[in-house]
This record gives sequence, C-alpha cells and structure tokens, in this order.
Amino acid sequence: MSGSQNNIAGTVAVVGGGVVGCFVAYRLAAMGVSVTLLEQEGPGSGSTGDSAGNIQPASGDDDAYKIALGAESLALWRRRFPQIKEIGGVDFGEQDVRHLYAATNDDEEREVRRILGDMTAAGLRAEWVDGATALEIELHLSGSITGGMLHHDCIQMDLRLFMVALSNAAEAEGVVIQRGTQAVGLDVTGGRIKSIALGDGSSLECSSVVLAIGAWTARAVSDWLGFDLPVEPYGLQKLHLSLGTAAPLNCAVRWNGVNIVSRKDGLVHAGSRFDSAGFDSQPSAEAQEWLLGGVAAIIPGFQPSGIETIAACAASTPGRIPLAGPLPGIEGIYLAVSSTDGFLMAAVLAEMTAELLVNGEMHQLMDLSPLAQAKTA
Repeated sequence: MSGSQNNIAGTVAVVGGGVVGCFVAYRLAAMGVSVTLLEQEGPGSGSTGDSAGNIQPASGDDDAYKIALGAESLALWRRRFPQIKEIGGVDFGEQDVRHLYAATNDDEEREVRRILGDMTAAGLRAEWVDGATALEIELHLSGSITGGMLHHDCIQMDLRLFMVALSNAAEAEGVVIQRGTQAVGLDVTGGRIKSIALGDGSSLECSSVVLAIGAWTARAVSDWLGFDLPVEPYGLQKLHLSLGTAAPLNCAVRWNGVNIVSRKDGLVHAGSRFDSAGFDSQPSAEAQEWLLGGVAAIIPGFQPSGIETIAACAASTPGRIPLAGPLPGIEGIYLAVSSTDGFLMAAVLAEMTAELLVNGEMHQLMDLSPLAQAKTA
C-alpha cells in the first residue's frame, strides 16, 4: 500500500462500485485507509458501464461553477492516469480529443460563445473557429455550421477497460471488493454509523460509510434513514454505431444536445436523449430515430451500421451540483453523488471525499448547499 498515515480508526465502507465509488475507494486506500467496497454485481456494471467514457468539461448547459469543477476534475484525471494504468495493469486506450461545439445560427452562436468565456476563465484550452475552419478540421461536417468553439481539453477512453484497471488498482492499494454484495440498511447508534446490513443477513462494521449509488441514493437514504434528498432518476438514451466513413472523425462534435465521439476501437458514441422513464428507461426506436437525426443533421451523408441503442439511468440533482459531503445529523455518513456527468466528476468527487475523511479538509469547490436541503421525511 502506498498510502500515508491517516486519522481514521476502523474500516470505511464504500457502497456502490461505479466509477465514483471505485475512485473514492482507490483514493482512500492510497491515503492509508482500510476500505471495503460493496457492489451488487461488479465494478462498472451499472450505469457507469453505459457511459461514453468521455471526460469533457461543459458537456451540457453548465454554468461557470460546474465548468470550473469539471476543469478541476480533468486535471485530477490527468494526474491519476499513469498510476492507475501502471498498477491496474490494463491499457484503457485514453486519447486526447478535440471537441467542436457547433453553431448553425445566431442564437446557437451566442450560447456557445458564453460557454467559451466560462471555459477560458476556468483555464481550459478552447478557441472560437469560423465555419470554414471547422470544415477544414472535419470534412464530414455540414456546411450549415457558421462557427463553433473548438475545445482542446477533452479525453475519451474505453470505459469498460478503465473500470478493470481502476478496480485492479484499488485492490492493489488494499481495497477489499465484495462483489455480489447488496447493502440493505444502515445501523445508526447514538447518532453515528455502526454497521451496514447486508442482503445475506450479515453485517459489516464500519467507522464511516460513503454512499456512491447515484440515482438510487434518495430511495436508499429514505428507506434506511428516513431522509428526503433532492436526487431523482434521470433516464438517458444513447447510441453506439459505425458512421460508415472512410476514416474516424478528426474531432468530436456537439450540436443540439447530441455529442458525437469517435472511439479508438472505431465505434462512434452519440448521445444523449432524456428519457422520463428514469429507473425504467429502456432502449426505444423513437430515441434511436431522434439521435440518428441529430447525427445526420451535422454529419450528412453518413451510412450508419451496427446500431446499438443503450438506456441508462443517471442521478439528477438541483442545478446539477454534485452531492458531496457529510449527511447532516448523523456522524460518519457521507455522500458522493454526481449529476448526469458522473464519469467526468468522479476524480474530483473522490478527492473531495478522501481529503474530507482523512484530513478533515473541505475542497475549495465543494458546495454543501444541496445537502442542506436534506431533511427527515
């Protein structure tokens, strides 16, 4: 174990083996903490497994705060990559990707320029390009593009391979991963966490617990503790396909809510469309048609093949601000919940959580206001 001294006595249990939970467990163990990670199926088997594998600050209609938070997470991702790859023993094919935020009219241009201002203020590498330059960069683009922001600070990877590397690295640092283990309750005595009740009737004693279960957080905290939290399921539909072009795209493209990204394996990810079904989201022909229409509008003449429609369920929080920090009123319970952009925010949520638990230090960008809304039901 490469960790240093810490002030935590006993085991920290992390519930949830998605990218956020695994990253939290990895960072805690690297800082010398005894960690057990509980995951019902296996690391990355839930909504993380349906992610595009993009680390892309400002992937939606983010404000200046969210863009700054994404920029911080991007820097942390870059810092952690070498060790995760070395210790984890898996090449997950990460690549730097240029991402064009396209505009086809004056209203779209104003919005993209707003994002550009917030991104440069956060220290991210981005610039405005005119329509002619955009077409020189990517020959497949529609001539309707009048200009756009070329975002140079994006990363794309094979997320399934990355999750293998991250879980391997976590175990190498000393994390005990209990696969096939379901948490069904929390034992709170004297105002602090004592143990986690497991589905097989046993329990796991712990000094602290980190809940990293995304969209399922509100349901669990309500059932187990009688708390109401502002977390809701947010269904997403996305596509994996081949564009039928002679070569991969020279840059990723974002337009009208659709992100189009070429992966190293030749597949293209196009997403996402909101699905009000939330937890019950299922791949639909309607979502596929809408997404293919978005791709066709910005990359005309492509011949899609091997189309796979994917339905996932992310967490939605007020203002899309992550819920990171202690649950009010009970000692030893912490939340690490992102909002629709868990892959991007995993690194900064892990850092925030580890620094708070081990050193008692609150990250300068940590916003506790969403947790202040937590109340007993």
